[in-house]
Amino acid sequence: MKKLFLLMLGLLLSSLSLLTAEDGVEFSGSIESIWGICAPWTDKDTSAGKLKLGTTNFTGKIDAYYGKSSACVEAAFSYDAAEALAGGSGSGNLGEGFDLSLGEAWIDYTDSFWGLRIGRQKAVWGKADGIDITNVICPSDLSSLAAMISDDSKLAIDAVRLSLNGNLFTADAWWIPFFTPADLPEGSFSSFNYPEAAIWNGEYALRLSGYLSALDLSLYAFYGWDDNPLADISMKGDYERMTMLGADAALPLGQTVLRLETAFFPQRYFQKSLYSGLGSQQHNQLSSLAGIDWISNGWTITAQYYCDYVFGNLDSLNRTQAYEHGASLSISKSLVNETLEVSFSGLMGFNDFDSMLSPSVNYSISDQIKIGMCAYFFLPGPDRDGKYGAYKDYSSFCLNAKFSF
Repeated sequence: MKKLFLLMLGLLLSSLSLLTAEDGVEFSGSIESIWGICAPWTDKDTSAGKLKLGTTNFTGKIDAYYGKSSACVEAAFSYDAAEALAGGSGSGNLGEGFDLSLGEAWIDYTDSFWGLRIGRQKAVWGKADGIDITNVICPSDLSSLAAMISDDSKLAIDAVRLSLNGNLFTADAWWIPFFTPADLPEGSFSSFNYPEAAIWNGEYALRLSGYLSALDLSLYAFYGWDDNPLADISMKGDYERMTMLGADAALPLGQTVLRLETAFFPQRYFQKSLYSGLGSQQHNQLSSLAGIDWISNGWTITAQYYCDYVFGNLDSLNRTQAYEHGASLSISKSLVNETLEVSFSGLMGFNDFDSMLSPSVNYSISDQIKIGMCAYFFLPGPDRDGKYGAYKDYSSFCLNAKFSF
């Protein structure tokens, strides 16, 4: 704990020294707590009535601007009381329940036509809301329920980004020399076979975006590593190469916006079943989404339909159905001079008729403090658990509070 105290003190002093420097430096952040108790209908031996969420996070961000140059550092320090009581180890050797992570740390130069960003950074691809179609450049944090329900569940990548900016278009090219995998729960695999850190094992990405009078259009290309591993016969996690070609479009129609997005994965690796000896097999894959947004008088409604098709014979794969599809719905309403927000979001898989439902109520006490209640219900299908039903024992009721500065 002494090392931890000295580290936090050093970060604080560094932040204060920057804040007293010349103009162009901003410090912002938040302190947030979320506590959750598993619903009474979950498994009585492992979940029901137990506190699965007890996380308090401090996030600090420093932005510096000097002429055409800028820099950003964002870090988070968190304590998970539920994990500490369960004997979790945390990360970074900080002790049970503690975690210190670096979100972003980059330097940037932007001229009238071009820009260059180097360091740890995040990027969001696509027009989908909460569903990944073309959004493959940054891996997901799936390590815990708290990470999965976070507003920002994507991990940063170490990359060089070159940008070209015109009046009607932008072009961004990434070189990602170091592989960053998705963060998975402990015990998912016995070990991992990570790609060697070598110049020939880098990842490459390209986004071209055009802004027309009645349409926004983007094209994507990615060549790199699949963020999620596949199990071999010894239950080690193997990472395989992946290519993605995609596109999206947004069409504003008054108070309504229509969104389309699609991605094609040529010869992507898929997990083989235990009966087939584990390992992987390659198949072409096509994913698509159509969505609609409507905003009026404090109401916001978003509806989406998504589908996914894997070509070829799937007899030896864990995946048994070639065509998988589902829908999402999100409704929110602002009340009491926009200080109170009532919302509902849901996802349903049409193959197994499993779903995830999440109602919430949030109230802004002031411009800085927000408190709220929410719930996450994971419901299995009538015959099989399905993708969302697999988390049925994580159904929880939650309280949350956040101070932003």
